[in-house]
Amino acid sequence: MLLSQLNYFRTVARHQHISHAAEELRVAQPALSSTISKLEKELGVPLFDRIGRNIILNDAGQRLLRHADYIFTQLDALNAALQQTDEFHENEFTLSVSNSMFLNGWLQQFVLDNPKIRLCQKMLSEEQMLEALLDESVDVALGEFDEDLPGIVRHTLVEDEYVITLPGNHPLADKGDIYFEDIRDADIIALPANTIFKIADRLFAQKDCKPNIVFEGNHRMMTKMLYLNKGFLFASRQMLYMCGHNPDIYSNNATLFPIVMRPIVDLNCRCSLSICWKEGRELPAMAWNFIHAMKTQYPDYHNDPAFLNSQQAYYPNF
Repeated sequence: MLLSQLNYFRTVARHQHISHAAEELRVAQPALSSTISKLEKELGVPLFDRIGRNIILNDAGQRLLRHADYIFTQLDALNAALQQTDEFHENEFTLSVSNSMFLNGWLQQFVLDNPKIRLCQKMLSEEQMLEALLDESVDVALGEFDEDLPGIVRHTLVEDEYVITLPGNHPLADKGDIYFEDIRDADIIALPANTIFKIADRLFAQKDCKPNIVFEGNHRMMTKMLYLNKGFLFASRQMLYMCGHNPDIYSNNATLFPIVMRPIVDLNCRCSLSICWKEGRELPAMAWNFIHAMKTQYPDYHNDPAFLNSQQAYYPNF
Protein backbone atom coordinates (compact mmCIF):
# COMPACT_ATOMS: atom_id res chain seq x y z
CA MET A 1 0.00 0.00 0.00
CA LEU A 2 1.39 3.34 -1.05
CA LEU A 3 0.72 6.78 0.42
CA SER A 4 -0.30 7.94 -3.04
CA GLN A 5 -2.98 5.23 -3.11
CA LEU A 6 -4.29 6.35 0.28
CA ASN A 7 -4.30 9.98 -0.85
CA TYR A 8 -6.30 9.06 -3.96
CA PHE A 9 -8.69 7.00 -1.81
CA ARG A 10 -9.28 9.90 0.61
CA THR A 11 -10.12 12.23 -2.26
CA VAL A 12 -12.55 9.76 -3.82
CA ALA A 13 -14.10 9.12 -0.39
CA ARG A 14 -14.61 12.84 0.13
CA HIS A 15 -16.28 13.37 -3.24
CA GLN A 16 -17.82 9.85 -3.57
CA HIS A 17 -17.51 10.54 -7.26
CA ILE A 18 -14.67 9.32 -9.49
CA SER A 19 -14.90 12.14 -12.04
CA HIS A 20 -14.90 14.93 -9.45
CA ALA A 21 -12.02 13.33 -7.54
CA ALA A 22 -10.01 12.87 -10.77
CA GLU A 23 -10.55 16.53 -11.60
CA GLU A 24 -9.25 17.65 -8.19
CA LEU A 25 -6.27 15.30 -8.37
CA ARG A 26 -5.62 16.22 -12.00
CA VAL A 27 -5.36 12.62 -13.12
CA ALA A 28 -7.22 10.68 -15.76
CA GLN A 29 -10.46 9.08 -14.58
CA PRO A 30 -9.50 5.56 -15.80
CA ALA A 31 -6.15 5.79 -13.96
CA LEU A 32 -7.90 6.80 -10.74
CA SER A 33 -10.46 3.98 -11.05
CA SER A 34 -7.60 1.53 -11.62
CA THR A 35 -5.78 2.79 -8.49
CA ILE A 36 -8.87 2.29 -6.32
CA SER A 37 -9.48 -1.18 -7.76
CA LYS A 38 -5.85 -2.19 -7.06
CA LEU A 39 -6.17 -0.93 -3.48
CA GLU A 40 -9.37 -2.93 -2.94
CA LYS A 41 -7.72 -6.03 -4.39
CA GLU A 42 -4.70 -5.57 -2.14
CA LEU A 43 -6.88 -5.18 0.97
CA GLY A 44 -9.23 -7.99 -0.08
CA VAL A 45 -12.42 -5.99 0.50
CA PRO A 46 -14.45 -3.49 -1.52
CA LEU A 47 -14.30 0.05 -0.19
CA PHE A 48 -17.25 1.49 -2.04
CA ASP A 49 -20.71 0.25 -2.89
CA ARG A 50 -21.34 0.89 -6.58
CA ILE A 51 -24.90 1.77 -7.49
CA GLY A 52 -25.11 2.50 -11.18
CA ARG A 53 -22.69 5.35 -11.85
CA ASN A 54 -22.65 6.38 -8.21
CA ILE A 55 -20.27 5.14 -5.50
CA ILE A 56 -20.91 5.19 -1.77
CA LEU A 57 -18.30 4.63 0.92
CA ASN A 58 -19.10 1.37 2.74
CA ASP A 59 -18.20 0.20 6.28
CA ALA A 60 -14.75 -1.06 5.26
CA GLY A 61 -14.11 2.19 3.39
CA GLN A 62 -15.11 4.25 6.43
CA ARG A 63 -12.72 2.30 8.67
CA LEU A 64 -9.89 2.76 6.16
CA LEU A 65 -10.72 6.47 5.87
CA ARG A 66 -10.36 6.97 9.64
CA HIS A 67 -6.94 5.31 9.63
CA ALA A 68 -5.86 7.15 6.48
CA ASP A 69 -6.87 10.50 7.98
CA TYR A 70 -4.85 9.68 11.10
CA ILE A 71 -1.81 8.75 9.03
CA PHE A 72 -1.89 11.98 7.04
CA THR A 73 -2.48 14.02 10.20
CA GLN A 74 0.69 12.49 11.65
CA LEU A 75 2.58 13.18 8.43
CA ASP A 76 1.50 16.83 8.54
CA ALA A 77 2.68 17.07 12.15
CA LEU A 78 6.00 15.48 11.17
CA ASN A 79 6.49 17.93 8.32
CA ALA A 80 5.70 20.85 10.61
CA ALA A 81 8.21 19.57 13.20
CA LEU A 82 10.89 19.14 10.54
CA GLN A 83 10.25 22.63 9.21
CA GLN A 84 10.47 24.01 12.76
CA THR A 85 13.75 22.15 13.29
CA ASP A 86 15.11 23.53 10.03
CA GLU A 87 14.04 27.04 11.04
CA PHE A 88 15.69 26.52 14.45
CA HIS A 89 19.02 25.63 12.85
CA GLU A 90 18.80 28.42 10.30
CA ASN A 91 18.41 30.99 13.10
CA GLU A 92 21.13 29.57 15.34
CA PHE A 93 24.80 30.47 15.01
CA THR A 94 27.93 30.83 17.11
CA LEU A 95 29.80 34.12 17.15
CA SER A 96 33.25 34.64 18.63
CA VAL A 97 34.75 38.03 19.47
CA SER A 98 38.07 39.04 20.93
CA ASN A 99 36.57 42.04 22.73
CA SER A 100 32.88 42.69 23.43
CA MET A 101 33.48 46.45 23.12
CA PHE A 102 33.47 46.02 19.32
CA LEU A 103 29.79 45.11 19.48
CA ASN A 104 28.71 47.46 22.25
CA GLY A 105 25.07 48.34 21.59
CA TRP A 106 25.18 47.20 17.97
CA LEU A 107 24.67 43.52 18.77
CA GLN A 108 21.73 44.36 20.98
CA GLN A 109 20.05 46.13 18.08
CA PHE A 110 20.76 43.22 15.73
CA VAL A 111 19.12 40.83 18.19
CA LEU A 112 16.07 43.11 18.46
CA ASP A 113 15.84 43.26 14.67
CA ASN A 114 15.98 39.45 14.46
CA PRO A 115 13.67 38.11 17.20
CA LYS A 116 14.08 34.46 16.09
CA ILE A 117 17.85 34.54 16.56
CA ARG A 118 19.53 31.90 18.74
CA LEU A 119 23.02 33.24 19.39
CA CYS A 120 25.94 31.74 21.26
CA GLN A 121 28.78 34.20 21.85
CA LYS A 122 32.29 33.16 22.82
CA MET A 123 35.31 35.18 23.88
CA LEU A 124 38.46 33.87 22.20
CA SER A 125 41.81 35.18 21.07
CA GLU A 126 42.39 35.69 17.36
CA GLU A 127 44.50 32.53 17.20
CA GLN A 128 41.82 30.51 18.99
CA MET A 129 39.12 31.94 16.74
CA LEU A 130 40.93 30.85 13.58
CA GLU A 131 41.21 27.31 14.93
CA ALA A 132 37.53 27.34 15.90
CA LEU A 133 36.51 28.55 12.44
CA LEU A 134 38.45 25.75 10.77
CA ASP A 135 37.05 23.01 13.04
CA GLU A 136 33.58 24.61 12.65
CA SER A 137 32.94 25.05 16.38
CA VAL A 138 32.46 28.76 15.58
CA ASP A 139 30.52 30.12 12.61
CA VAL A 140 31.65 33.76 12.54
CA ALA A 141 34.59 35.51 14.21
CA LEU A 142 35.13 39.22 14.84
CA GLY A 143 38.57 40.46 15.82
CA GLU A 144 41.80 42.06 14.75
CA PHE A 145 42.80 39.88 11.83
CA ASP A 146 45.43 41.64 9.76
CA GLU A 147 46.38 38.91 7.29
CA ASP A 148 44.59 36.57 4.91
CA LEU A 149 44.90 32.91 5.83
CA PRO A 150 44.21 29.75 3.80
CA GLY A 151 40.67 28.47 4.21
CA ILE A 152 39.43 31.68 5.88
CA VAL A 153 37.38 34.46 4.29
CA ARG A 154 38.30 37.82 5.85
CA HIS A 155 36.39 41.06 5.34
CA THR A 156 37.89 44.20 6.86
CA LEU A 157 35.29 46.37 8.56
CA VAL A 158 37.47 49.16 10.00
CA GLU A 159 41.08 50.19 9.50
CA ASP A 160 41.83 51.16 13.07
CA GLU A 161 44.51 52.58 15.38
CA TYR A 162 45.39 52.15 19.04
CA VAL A 163 45.55 55.31 21.14
CA ILE A 164 46.14 56.12 24.79
CA THR A 165 43.12 57.52 26.56
CA LEU A 166 43.39 59.89 29.51
CA PRO A 167 41.38 62.62 31.22
CA GLY A 168 41.85 66.16 29.97
CA ASN A 169 43.80 67.21 33.08
CA HIS A 170 46.46 64.54 32.64
CA PRO A 171 50.00 66.01 32.12
CA LEU A 172 50.25 64.38 28.69
CA ALA A 173 46.92 65.70 27.49
CA ASP A 174 48.35 69.01 26.22
CA LYS A 175 51.61 67.60 24.88
CA GLY A 176 52.13 67.69 21.13
CA ASP A 177 53.49 64.43 19.77
CA ILE A 178 53.65 61.63 22.29
CA TYR A 179 56.51 59.14 22.05
CA PHE A 180 57.06 55.83 23.73
CA GLU A 181 59.54 57.35 26.20
CA ASP A 182 56.73 59.60 27.44
CA ILE A 183 54.72 56.59 28.55
CA ARG A 184 57.38 53.98 29.31
CA ASP A 185 57.01 54.44 33.09
CA ALA A 186 53.48 55.84 33.12
CA ASP A 187 50.70 54.24 35.16
CA ILE A 188 48.48 52.09 33.01
CA ILE A 189 44.99 50.75 33.64
CA ALA A 190 44.34 47.42 31.94
CA LEU A 191 42.04 44.46 31.67
CA PRO A 192 42.88 41.49 33.93
CA ALA A 193 46.16 39.67 33.29
CA ASN A 194 44.34 36.56 32.12
CA THR A 195 42.33 38.42 29.51
CA ILE A 196 42.69 37.43 25.88
CA PHE A 197 42.88 41.05 24.81
CA LYS A 198 45.98 42.72 26.29
CA ILE A 199 46.64 45.80 24.19
CA ALA A 200 49.28 47.40 26.39
CA ASP A 201 51.35 44.21 26.47
CA ARG A 202 51.28 43.97 22.70
CA LEU A 203 52.40 47.55 22.15
CA PHE A 204 55.10 47.57 24.81
CA ALA A 205 56.49 44.35 23.38
CA GLN A 206 57.58 46.38 20.35
CA LYS A 207 60.16 48.01 22.64
CA ASP A 208 61.04 44.78 24.45
CA CYS A 209 59.60 45.93 27.75
CA LYS A 210 56.47 45.54 29.85
CA PRO A 211 53.90 48.18 30.79
CA ASN A 212 53.69 49.57 34.31
CA ILE A 213 50.20 48.33 35.06
CA VAL A 214 48.81 49.77 38.29
CA PHE A 215 45.30 48.35 38.02
CA GLU A 216 43.70 45.35 36.36
CA GLY A 217 39.97 44.86 36.45
CA ASN A 218 36.72 44.93 34.55
CA HIS A 219 35.50 47.76 32.32
CA ARG A 220 33.46 49.33 35.11
CA MET A 221 36.44 49.67 37.45
CA MET A 222 38.72 50.69 34.59
CA THR A 223 36.34 53.55 33.89
CA LYS A 224 36.38 54.69 37.52
CA MET A 225 40.16 54.56 37.67
CA LEU A 226 40.42 56.53 34.43
CA TYR A 227 37.91 59.08 35.67
CA LEU A 228 39.93 59.50 38.90
CA ASN A 229 43.08 60.11 36.84
CA LYS A 230 44.83 57.05 38.24
CA GLY A 231 46.43 56.23 34.91
CA PHE A 232 45.55 55.80 31.26
CA LEU A 233 44.49 52.88 29.16
CA PHE A 234 45.02 51.74 25.58
CA ALA A 235 42.07 51.28 23.27
CA SER A 236 41.40 51.45 19.56
CA ARG A 237 39.52 54.41 18.15
CA GLN A 238 36.73 52.08 17.04
CA MET A 239 36.35 50.71 20.57
CA LEU A 240 36.01 54.22 21.94
CA TYR A 241 33.59 55.15 19.20
CA MET A 242 31.39 52.15 19.98
CA CYS A 243 31.57 52.82 23.72
CA GLY A 244 30.04 56.20 23.74
CA HIS A 245 30.62 58.72 20.99
CA ASN A 246 27.65 57.62 18.90
CA PRO A 247 24.53 57.96 21.07
CA ASP A 248 22.52 55.76 18.68
CA ILE A 249 24.88 52.87 19.33
CA TYR A 250 25.68 53.31 23.00
CA SER A 251 22.63 51.98 24.79
CA ASN A 252 23.22 52.38 28.49
CA ASN A 253 21.78 54.64 31.15
CA ALA A 254 25.27 55.62 32.24
CA THR A 255 26.50 59.15 31.69
CA LEU A 256 29.45 59.91 29.43
CA PHE A 257 32.58 61.85 30.24
CA PRO A 258 35.18 63.20 27.80
CA ILE A 259 38.62 61.66 27.47
CA VAL A 260 41.57 62.66 25.33
CA MET A 261 42.81 60.27 22.62
CA ARG A 262 46.47 60.46 21.68
CA PRO A 263 48.49 58.17 19.35
CA ILE A 264 52.05 57.04 20.15
CA VAL A 265 53.97 58.24 17.12
CA ASP A 266 56.94 55.85 17.34
CA LEU A 267 54.91 52.66 17.90
CA ASN A 268 53.12 50.64 15.26
CA CYS A 269 49.58 51.23 16.49
CA ARG A 270 47.73 50.26 13.33
CA CYS A 271 45.21 47.44 13.47
CA SER A 272 42.28 46.13 11.45
CA LEU A 273 38.90 45.00 12.69
CA SER A 274 37.72 42.16 10.46
CA ILE A 275 34.93 39.62 10.29
CA CYS A 276 35.89 36.10 9.25
CA TRP A 277 34.27 32.77 8.38
CA LYS A 278 35.39 29.46 6.90
CA GLU A 279 35.71 29.43 3.15
CA GLY A 280 33.14 27.22 1.40
CA ARG A 281 31.21 26.43 4.56
CA GLU A 282 27.42 26.35 4.42
CA LEU A 283 26.50 28.71 7.25
CA PRO A 284 23.04 29.12 8.85
CA ALA A 285 20.90 31.84 7.32
CA MET A 286 21.15 33.98 10.48
CA ALA A 287 24.95 33.87 10.29
CA TRP A 288 24.79 35.23 6.73
CA ASN A 289 22.35 37.91 7.93
CA PHE A 290 24.85 38.90 10.61
CA ILE A 291 27.72 39.05 8.12
CA HIS A 292 25.67 41.15 5.72
CA ALA A 293 24.59 43.50 8.53
CA MET A 294 28.19 43.91 9.68
CA LYS A 295 29.27 44.74 6.13
CA THR A 296 26.49 47.23 5.45
CA GLN A 297 25.41 48.65 8.81
CA TYR A 298 28.34 48.46 11.22
CA PRO A 299 29.34 52.02 12.19
CA ASP A 300 32.86 53.10 11.25
CA TYR A 301 34.38 56.08 13.06
CA HIS A 302 35.95 57.16 9.75
CA ASN A 303 32.45 58.05 8.57
CA ASP A 304 31.92 60.44 11.48
CA PRO A 305 33.85 63.66 10.73
CA ALA A 306 33.29 65.06 14.21
CA PHE A 307 34.92 62.05 15.80
CA LEU A 308 37.57 61.64 13.13
CA ASN A 309 38.82 65.22 13.42
CA SER A 310 38.68 65.34 17.20
CA GLN A 311 41.29 64.37 19.75
CA GLN A 312 38.47 63.77 22.21
CA ALA A 313 36.14 60.84 22.74
CA TYR A 314 33.44 59.96 25.24
CA TYR A 315 33.54 57.02 27.59
CA PRO A 316 30.78 55.62 29.81
CA ASN A 317 30.96 56.77 33.40
CA PHE A 318 29.32 53.98 35.37
